[in-house]
Amino acid sequence: MNITITQIIFFFIAAVSLYAALNVVTSNNLVHSALWLVLALFGIAGIYVLLSAGFFAVAQVLIYVGAIAILFIFAVMLT
Repeated sequence: MNITITQIIFFFIAAVSLYAALNVVTSNNLVHSALWLVLALFGIAGIYVLLSAGFFAVAQVLIYVGAIAILFIFAVMLT
């Protein structure tokens, strides 16, 4: 079985994203949960890059990581 470097990178990014997603759900601290969410969303953007879907990767970072996750962190901090 030939494993390429792209497959190794994919498995690493997928494992990090899965670990971060599990920590989003199981974390007791809401701020930590939001930061794990940011990492999970960056991981999904990395998978989009590996799939050569640059537009979706940029949209993922700008819309979800840049806007929604940071807005959630600010809302948690203000309350």
